[in-house]
Amino acid sequence: MSDTQPNHLDQLKLAEERDQEWLKNVYRGDQERDLTPRAIIAGMIFGGLMSLSNLYVGLKSGWGLGVDIAAVIVIFAVFKALRGAGLVKNEIGMQENTIVMTVSVAASWISSAGLVSAIPALTMLTGYQFIWWQLTLFIGVVLLLGLFMAIPLKRQMVQVDSLRFPGNVPTGETIKAMYAQGTEGMKKAKAMGISGLLGMIIAGLRDGPGWIPAQFNLGWHINRIGLNRLTLGFEPSLIFISIGALFGMKVGLSMLLGLVLNYAVLAPQLINDKIVHHAAPQIRATAVPQFPLTVAAGQTFTVVLTEATATPELAPDTAFKTLAYTWSQPVTYASLGAIQNDLSAPTLPDGSPNLFAQSLAVSSVLNKMLHTNVLVLTAAGATNWDARLAIPTNQPESLVAALGFKPGASALQNVGGFRNISAWSLWPGATVLVVGGLLALAFQWRTLGRTFASVFSGFSDRKNAPKGVLDHLEIPMTWFIVGFVGLGLVATLLLVWLFSIHWWMGVIAVLMTFFLAAVAARAGAEIGMNPIGAMGKVTQLTYGVMAPGNVTANIMTAGLTAGAACSCSDTVGNLKVGHMVGANPRKQFIAQIFGVFAGALLAVPVYFVLVPDPNTLGGDKFPAPSALVWMGVAKVLSQGLHTLPPSAVEAIFIAFAFGALVVVLDRIFPKIRPYTPSPAALGIALTIPGSTSFAMFLGAFIVWILERRAPKWNTMYTVPIASGCIAGESIMGVILALLAAFGIYG
Repeated sequence: MSDTQPNHLDQLKLAEERDQEWLKNVYRGDQERDLTPRAIIAGMIFGGLMSLSNLYVGLKSGWGLGVDIAAVIVIFAVFKALRGAGLVKNEIGMQENTIVMTVSVAASWISSAGLVSAIPALTMLTGYQFIWWQLTLFIGVVLLLGLFMAIPLKRQMVQVDSLRFPGNVPTGETIKAMYAQGTEGMKKAKAMGISGLLGMIIAGLRDGPGWIPAQFNLGWHINRIGLNRLTLGFEPSLIFISIGALFGMKVGLSMLLGLVLNYAVLAPQLINDKIVHHAAPQIRATAVPQFPLTVAAGQTFTVVLTEATATPELAPDTAFKTLAYTWSQPVTYASLGAIQNDLSAPTLPDGSPNLFAQSLAVSSVLNKMLHTNVLVLTAAGATNWDARLAIPTNQPESLVAALGFKPGASALQNVGGFRNISAWSLWPGATVLVVGGLLALAFQWRTLGRTFASVFSGFSDRKNAPKGVLDHLEIPMTWFIVGFVGLGLVATLLLVWLFSIHWWMGVIAVLMTFFLAAVAARAGAEIGMNPIGAMGKVTQLTYGVMAPGNVTANIMTAGLTAGAACSCSDTVGNLKVGHMVGANPRKQFIAQIFGVFAGALLAVPVYFVLVPDPNTLGGDKFPAPSALVWMGVAKVLSQGLHTLPPSAVEAIFIAFAFGALVVVLDRIFPKIRPYTPSPAALGIALTIPGSTSFAMFLGAFIVWILERRAPKWNTMYTVPIASGCIAGESIMGVILALLAAFGIYG
């Protein structure tokens, strides 16, 4: 233990020295206008509009778009044009633009607070009807809770640990390049502009007309499964390569280790062992039978089921099973239920076994286009390997059409795929992520203790209280105490009032939120990605054990923790950008509060416009894939932990031990730290597609080569080029999303 004390003191001393240097050479908050009314209003307007874009895109695809770089560039251009037209006296300055970015990002958080995941999941699963002002209040409290949780973490991660923040550095570099002066600054700005244009072109050609394929796949196999089924293709995107270029080789190798372990070793074996499943192939009728419907004796309805048996993938010569239902006597049906009962009966009218019902489940489901129920055929047992369900055309089309089906209709379900694999790998991934993050944070108890000690300095003798170089600029810790306690109490009351969740469950959810927010913030600082899904699943797993059968508690407590954790991570990232450009952190924090109000007050009412009733969700218009995942996990875990595959439970314990071991070894033997994997990177790699992890590794590897072959060029251009690529693709993504939202394209 004696070896750790000097390290701790040296770390604090070094942080103080960096603070002094920053205050002297970087800080510009007293030299420029920053928290101005026009900056706040511009940020609220742009961020509010982008919150609508993220809401629409999230309900469509489950993804959200980063708005920080777009906000910086768009507002800069708008005010430059306004000044040229004589409508404003001054262009927007660097610090004002930083405030605009801060407000805009805070407003765009709205979708991550559950508006595209937990909220629609609860609606689809239980039919819960939200009232707009109550939902606005709940979303706002979730985001503000995460905002205040970031206060004690900012100094630790930005100044003490000096983490890389690969997802935020491009924004800071963009701001600096736009306001650069001198030859070096202009060179960096030019490099960033060219790479940004390249990023826009690639994203536009890929996501627009599709002239660039969305994925390049090799025809290779691992354990009889194609690489494309294992997400081991190559995505022509510069975003993740550029993010990898910013976070270093250790993280890059950890991502590579995670993708190889998950997608090249575990997934193929789990698929072959029939542990990783896919959805059952299902054919839905496209029309409603015209009643009364008469079927003559001797008529037969035939469906063909083909399942892979020798290998996980279907082969051309795979045997198939013909499933036929033959009417032995004439029948006249007056309702859909009567047809369903006959097709599902264990025996035919003549008493012989109904082979049709032995392999197929016949049900009915609401067709949202027709506004009525239609028949559905599901091969419920065909969930292990490739399976195809088809209605052959070599049968009387009149009977097929009379039942509402389309002759020749088929449904194919393939093994693998990200959603199927991640349904298993998410559990060990979230475990190693959380354990590694919390344990690493626990080992920083001395420096964190010093941060929290500032809370009590206001109640002690000011002359004797410890003072930091930046205490007059940092966000006061008293704000954290008041915000966390007050908003935590309000969040608990809302869980009790709106969702009838026991008060003690609400308290536990708030306490969990703080620790998971710390994990999410560290993951964002190290990897550049917010593990929203993983954080939510940790809470869902916890409440699956504490409150089995209570799906509302399972979903909404997870919505609270995941939303606040994401808000916390983004807040720390915003403050990192401000630290890069010399902004006042206290004023940035205040600016983010305006952003939260803008996003909540604008996006929530629009959510009710887009989703007027639960039937809107889960269809072609708004598939809400994130909500479907949350709903599926809630269904499983509401029945208890035993519903998880035994191998997943074993993997959770192994991941727990591994994450703890790595952090402890790093602490005891600091010299091996460069050679041990990053738990955060490893956990993230288990919860994202393999192609994404490979792109990040590739970026880190390229920079590793440049550091050795062209160190000066690397120092000069790597960050601007990577930042430009991220900015270009992000902006084009926003443009395409807006065009799609207004029905102009896509």
